[in-house]
Amino acid sequence: MRLIYLGLIYGVIGFMLLHNGLIFRKKIAAIRKAQGRSVVRLNRSERIQHVLLFTSFTALVLTGFALAYPNSVFSWMFGSNENIRRIGHRSAAVVMLVVGIYHLGYIFFTPSDRKLVRDFWPEWKDVTDLWQNMLYYLGLSPNKAMFKKFGYVEKAEYWAVVWGTVIMGVTGLMAWFKISVFGFVPRWLVDVGLTIHFYEAILATLAIIIWHFYHVIFDPDVYPISWTWLDGRVSAEHYKEEHPLDYDRAVSEAAGTKEEKKNE
Repeated sequence: MRLIYLGLIYGVIGFMLLHNGLIFRKKIAAIRKAQGRSVVRLNRSERIQHVLLFTSFTALVLTGFALAYPNSVFSWMFGSNENIRRIGHRSAAVVMLVVGIYHLGYIFFTPSDRKLVRDFWPEWKDVTDLWQNMLYYLGLSPNKAMFKKFGYVEKAEYWAVVWGTVIMGVTGLMAWFKISVFGFVPRWLVDVGLTIHFYEAILATLAIIIWHFYHVIFDPDVYPISWTWLDGRVSAEHYKEEHPLDYDRAVSEAAGTKEEKKNE
């Protein structure tokens, strides 16, 4: 009877999720289309990378804290078997590292995407933009900062992910293979690595919740959520407001893409 009900639960709930997910996707696409002109913010490859990164990160957070706090709600989510939590954590880590390696190849060996690094590269303007925005939101200046394709918000997120992936990857591998590592590095260095791994995980989790979630969910301009992660697009009106220094290029590029599709 237990197996029958488990099959029933997985089958019925799985169908419900699939059914409603397809409806949701179609209606969201229709709403986005009705909003008028849009510009491409993320291409398909970048959207897939983002989904895999977010999924693996979420799994790492849940399984990681379940391992660190075996009597917490995190542990309860995965049952009492610590081995399941450990395998889940390592599997998610492998996915994240593979995505990171793929991204390196994507930005360095794809000619059309090498510009992505240049667009994300920090510059002095980011500092002055941050200062200008603080003045504006404190009511001390009538003008907001004028952003290019990526402002200091996106750049901070991007390089934080790069930094976090490297740090968590290195220290995580030290934890995974610590017995083998002892033959090459002193025990105290492994202990330092494990401490860094734990606190970097807390820092990354809080940063995602407070910084990233605000800009893609809780910001009144995009609430209840920005759908760019799903279709890669943002309305031309919103883009002009947020990235005026890149607006003409983005709109021209979008128009050129549409024209190419018509001529095909």
